[in-house]
Formats: sequence, C-alpha cells, structure tokens
Amino acid sequence: MMKKMGIGTNTYDPDKGEIKGLQEAVACGVWFTAKGRVLPKALKFKDLEGVYHTLNHIHILSQKETIYCGIPAITYECDTIYHGICIPFTLLFYKEQNIWKILWKNP
Repeated sequence: MMKKMGIGTNTYDPDKGEIKGLQEAVACGVWFTAKGRVLPKALKFKDLEGVYHTLNHIHILSQKETIYCGIPAITYECDTIYHGICIPFTLLFYKEQNIWKILWKNP
C-alpha cells in the first residue's frame, strides 16, 4: 500500500474495487532487479482456439501497486508488437496468490 500525507486518517490509497474486463490467465517470465522490482519479460497465453502464443519484448509503460476488492496486486500497463501490430494490454500480478492475469485492450 502506498502512504499518503495526512493526519492519520485515509493515509492509504483506496481500494480500486472490481476490475472491469475479462481477466485471462497467463504464464509470465520475469526479471527481478537487484532492488527486488519485478519486470515482466515474456508471456505465454492460449487463444480462443486453444493455440498457445508467446509474446516477447514487452514494453512496460507504467507500473503501480494497487488493491482490487481487498486483494493487493501490481498493475503493469504494457504493449508489444505482434505480427507487426502494436497490442496494448494490462498485466496484473496478484502477490498473495502468485498468479498473473492479462486484460486485453483495443488497439
């Protein structure tokens, strides 16, 4: 949780509530920096036909710690180039469950 300045009341960022959109499970290859920061480097996901795809060269646009319905997560706003198309997406890392989810955005 991120602390805010104040007199002791409402000193933490509020819960963001429910996530809008369909979350899909993904496998994520990550790099841990010397200071413990987690950086996603590659994803593997299954499409609607059941075919597995790998996305490499993930470009992280922003990263922040958030809380969704009381569950702490790290939210990564990202994009990648896949078959010549820029694909924007949001990656969510749920710290307590150690799982990754993806939310696809419209390009």
